[in-house]
Amino acid sequence: MALWVYDFLADVEGDDKRVMLTKEETLETEPLLRADILKGGGFYAEYRTDDARLTIENVKTAEANGALAINYVEATGFVYDEGHHIRAVRCHDRHADRTFEVSCEHVISSAGPWVDDLRRIDKSMNNKRLFLSKGVHIVVARERLPLQHACYFDVADGRMLFAIPRLRCTYIGTTDTPYKGDPNAVPVYREDVQYLLDATNAIFPTVDLVVEDVESSWAGVRPLIFEEGKSAGEMSRKDEIFESESGLLSIAGGKLTGYRKMAERVVDRLGRQLQEEGENLSKTTTRQIVLSGGPFADFDEVLAYEQEVAEQLRAASLAPQRAGYLVANYGKQSPTVIAMARERKEGSDVSRLACAEAAWCIDHELALYPLDWVERRSGRLYFDMPSIAPVLDEVLDVFAEAYGYSEAERERERKRVEDAIAWVSTFAPQPAGATTAV
Repeated sequence: MALWVYDFLADVEGDDKRVMLTKEETLETEPLLRADILKGGGFYAEYRTDDARLTIENVKTAEANGALAINYVEATGFVYDEGHHIRAVRCHDRHADRTFEVSCEHVISSAGPWVDDLRRIDKSMNNKRLFLSKGVHIVVARERLPLQHACYFDVADGRMLFAIPRLRCTYIGTTDTPYKGDPNAVPVYREDVQYLLDATNAIFPTVDLVVEDVESSWAGVRPLIFEEGKSAGEMSRKDEIFESESGLLSIAGGKLTGYRKMAERVVDRLGRQLQEEGENLSKTTTRQIVLSGGPFADFDEVLAYEQEVAEQLRAASLAPQRAGYLVANYGKQSPTVIAMARERKEGSDVSRLACAEAAWCIDHELALYPLDWVERRSGRLYFDMPSIAPVLDEVLDVFAEAYGYSEAERERERKRVEDAIAWVSTFAPQPAGATTAV
């Protein structure tokens, strides 16, 4: 019934429509599933994305259409006119360690878990506030959990979990617990990891995953709108707009899948204000703007394009097995990265390609530090941890050349990468008083 409703509400058509499977058909599709409790399955279309890459491509596309994007800059305060309306935003450039102000007529804050921080600075907090819910994912090699499809399954405590294959790995999540710490550094405790492993082993009993199988992890917070008397898992994922007397428009809540609709709602809200102030606005063309790196008509076209990229890699004496990874990260920008790698004469095929990626991200994707590439641009920190060490020296050289590092600065950046690897791959016990993973 749930999958029928899903198809109906999303107007799903063709091959993407649900198919109900018998127990035998389900086991034929995913033989690792626990047979003694299995009754059957549903096979349906779901969509996987990389939130960091999606954000970066949005930023790049905005820049191509006239926006100014600045990286490593924090909004620290506001400047008001006599009527207490915001007329400038105070900023701190963490990269250059300097402060400056940006004059403005209107401000939209889409700062996620930091929305309330800016509302407090603006002294516009009211009875509506955020509730931060922590979610943890863990990553294992695909050989340890060799699934053919993403699997969505029940856990004994009533939650549902995903196990999702992605290139050379499978990732598992997510938990849902209240969080009151720093959103910049959300820890993954050993108990979080064990909870996910126990749940996975219960539904795939022959894999017998242990903590030592976990290559990497990540944790983040969902900025939910607080609702009295509800647990983290029960709170609505609906977005909401807050407007202060100073003119600060804040949007919070929601889910990644609704980000375009959320943007439309808050921009339309501002548009109405501008019209009331006498502005003549032209109709937006956002709906027709294609994100950089695309588009692809469907998954079959993606697979066909991966084959094209593999041939381009082979012709350039590079690693054809990296085609899926390149297309997942850079889409139709992959040939440019390959051309940059072809121009590099020194190093292995793997390091030449990695250095070309790093150079591309410096030139086109606002990457200021090697960790930017290791983590958010390439995703290697999470999904391809073994690939980092063999290319790190050469990638450090690319950044050193681009930004004029001294030897001490180069080693500082190496340590930042090594510290990040330790952060996502080692799991301390949960401190007393911390919320248990659910």
